[in-house]
Amino acid sequence: MLTNQYLVDQYAKIESERLAYIRNNQTKLRAENYVHLQDALQANEHHNGVGQLVILPSSFTGGPRYLHEKSQDAMTYVRNYGKPDLFITATCNPNWPEIKENINPNLTPQDRYDIVNRVFHLKVQKLLHLINKCHIFGPVRCHMYTIEWQKRGLPHVHLLVWLVNKIRPNQIDRVISAELPDKDEDPILYEIVKKHMVHGPCGTLNPHSPCMRDSKCSKKFPKPFQTQTSTSDDGYPKYRRRSPEQGGQNATVRNCDIDNRWIVPYNPLLLKIFDAHINVELCNSIKSIQYVTKYINKGSDQATFSIQSPNEVEKYQSGRYICSSEAVWRILSIEVHDRAPTIVHLAVHLENGQRVYFTENNIQEVVNNPRDTTLTAFFKLCAQDDFAKTLTYDRVPSYYTWNQSSKTFQRRKQGTAVDGFPGVKKTDALGRVYVIHPNNSECFYLRMLLHIVKGPTSFAHLRTVQGVVHNTYQAACKAMGLLEDDSQWENTLLEAAVCSSATSLRYLFAIIVAFCQVTDSVNLWNKFQENMASDILIRRRRELNSDDVQYDQNMFDEALFKLNKVVQLLSGKSIKDFGLPMPANTTNSDLTNSAEYTRETSYDQTRLLQDIAQDEPRLNTDQKKVFTALLSTIQNNEGKMFFVDAPG
Repeated sequence: MLTNQYLVDQYAKIESERLAYIRNNQTKLRAENYVHLQDALQANEHHNGVGQLVILPSSFTGGPRYLHEKSQDAMTYVRNYGKPDLFITATCNPNWPEIKENINPNLTPQDRYDIVNRVFHLKVQKLLHLINKCHIFGPVRCHMYTIEWQKRGLPHVHLLVWLVNKIRPNQIDRVISAELPDKDEDPILYEIVKKHMVHGPCGTLNPHSPCMRDSKCSKKFPKPFQTQTSTSDDGYPKYRRRSPEQGGQNATVRNCDIDNRWIVPYNPLLLKIFDAHINVELCNSIKSIQYVTKYINKGSDQATFSIQSPNEVEKYQSGRYICSSEAVWRILSIEVHDRAPTIVHLAVHLENGQRVYFTENNIQEVVNNPRDTTLTAFFKLCAQDDFAKTLTYDRVPSYYTWNQSSKTFQRRKQGTAVDGFPGVKKTDALGRVYVIHPNNSECFYLRMLLHIVKGPTSFAHLRTVQGVVHNTYQAACKAMGLLEDDSQWENTLLEAAVCSSATSLRYLFAIIVAFCQVTDSVNLWNKFQENMASDILIRRRRELNSDDVQYDQNMFDEALFKLNKVVQLLSGKSIKDFGLPMPANTTNSDLTNSAEYTRETSYDQTRLLQDIAQDEPRLNTDQKKVFTALLSTIQNNEGKMFFVDAPG
């Protein structure tokens, strides 16, 4: 028999080897944007150091990018089918007959996690069969689930279900119950509910229960009595929980008298079939959707902190927690996450901005013959296929499959025939275009157009609106009426310009550009550039002793330079990332005219030496020590750093 610690050690070695491959091959396999790779090869004939090291990829199960993709996939179902209908959590019962019959009588289920996990996997498949094939809740549109493990080792599954026919308010009590069943009518279900679906008890009945936080139950038990099921303000249903006076049942659990206030919501049919803890909840609001989709893909509970910046592999390993049960599950190569129908991930990038992967041996071939992405292949498909011209980018996977080897879209051979287009068939597959942050403005607006424009054949086609080819995707979105104007930000700056200094106005402008998703930042800059450069104009007039000096491009460039420093401080990006022009004529000589530089260099050296000669003999012992150390460092050009801590 294999011990639990041995299983953990074995899987830790397996995962370490996988991570070691990723870590050790980063210098061989590099990633770079295609246009940047072209520029780099032209500038550097030997292409040493070209490319960005490959990070922990989204294909690695359990990694941060992997979990992010699963969460985004869940939201793809929400976007296409609306909110999920049911959230089901089913936990393994170590006393199932299938487990007991297959282990040595001298052992406990915790000694044979291989059997426990195999049986639980079969139970999960049976649960999915009942829901998807037997339609115990009605026809199903889609589902997704995640397997997790309790700290004591038992696996449990979090399952989201989207139904074709939504559960109406008057049907909730037929699907979900939060009450003890009548002991005389259904004694088997009564015993199962007592055994698996009673929370705690906690609170005054058991102050030391694990769910207690600050003398209160973190799960908000006991729940209040309810004469009928209703939905609350936060969208979570309040299920019917009748009091004993209204006909509710009582029971004694762990030497405590409990009633319906302590019952976890369940489905009677599932509970009798599986004889395990199976919590069934109704999803009733956007708030609950956000909670559920993130909860089932939240990953490990471990947290790490490091003074240094570890690479992603080290960060993942340091925060990894592996229990014996999970080790068995992963060794058996059973899926941790699953979903249906399939979701096809679609790339989005600017022209020649696709990510390419290369080694030192094939770099020239990659540059000369870049492979198509799903986006460039979509353009080619629209140029050749009449039906594709009727589709937006995200709808293509429903009718076409992506051939990974040939990098082309091909018509599906199975599915429902489409009227008027012989040979075209539709399936329930969905497409998800990768998310782009609004700060990456042009790519963000490109993605927006891909969800609107049908059948584009090129990047230029996407920027074409009513026969006019716009210079930017943002301008094309604006011409199509997809964007709001910047009147609110213009009014904000107009009001601030009346009473604020140029420095304050630049700070306000930097905040608006960096965080407020401005539609046309260049236009906003052009309207207020004189206000934001007014302090520079005043300084120039004072320096030249002339009121005839007017604004010029050098002043605006200096204002842009100052603005860029503020934007970098706030967001870590330059003004170029937000669509603003970089200062063209600002040089070091221009910046020496700044007030800060003038103040720091405006001193009389003769007077300063006289002050030193007069005040140096007055220094006490500690002051003399500091003065000598600083003077020696400056004279010897040692470049040290000092921290002086003394009473004021």
